[in-house]
Amino acid sequence: PGAVADWQFPVPHWVPVDMQRSPTYHLLYVLQSFCLLVASQSTIAVDLFFIHMMLMLAAEIEVLSENVSAMGKIDSGLMALENEDCGLSTKDLLSYRDGNGLVSEIFQKEYISEDQMRALLVKNVQHHQTILQAVGLLQDAMDISIVILLFTNMADLCSCMFASAILLQRGGNAAKALKPLMTIPPCFYETAIYCFFGNIVTEKSEQLVTAAWSCGWPLCGSGFRRGLLLFLTEAARPVEITVGKTFKLSKQMLLQVLNGTYALLNMLYHVHRSE
Repeated sequence: PGAVADWQFPVPHWVPVDMQRSPTYHLLYVLQSFCLLVASQSTIAVDLFFIHMMLMLAAEIEVLSENVSAMGKIDSGLMALENEDCGLSTKDLLSYRDGNGLVSEIFQKEYISEDQMRALLVKNVQHHQTILQAVGLLQDAMDISIVILLFTNMADLCSCMFASAILLQRGGNAAKALKPLMTIPPCFYETAIYCFFGNIVTEKSEQLVTAAWSCGWPLCGSGFRRGLLLFLTEAARPVEITVGKTFKLSKQMLLQVLNGTYALLNMLYHVHRSE
């Protein structure tokens, strides 16, 4: 009977039945283990999906930057295409570069026609608008869930450190005091990956302005310059993944979460001392 009384579950809980009887205990243990497995795998899958989408956005923005910076300068081997359709894509133009992405030295750089430049600019603007639409859809999907995740992880970090500190102050077992601290790395890691990958998207988008200035606009007509100026006006606003209409996923957001954890921990500590 003493051994039966020591039966434990993966997560302590209470149900209005005798949990120490053999069939009931084993059924509840299997059910709780299955629920924990499903919950953990679902959380990992959702995190991987959002991280994958942010990486895809960062890659698309980098491709757009390369395409924008390549406007206006192509190989003379393309000049044979002038009599064909002017709707050349930037990908077609870049295909004339060598394996290292550099223009071959045997060609002399030339500048494509005004119509081709406008076609390239239109395609790049459309690409940029598609990226902004994708960012908006991703923000809608992450809006509520990631805000809840950030606040939950902040509360978990605070409660774990507070529980460990109280156990150590009361002279409790060091092993028991270290158990709450074991949950800190997963919570911190989950928060950090969202902030860091969101910051990568923002940093990549900030390179669009530099890419636009590095294209061959000085030798283009006034129509292309006006279009490029409008693109610069839009690209000057970096792409930021905002959740909860307020919180921007960035390195600064990670620092804010840590500051909030410290403030909450400090408040709990002072309340505990006053008691």
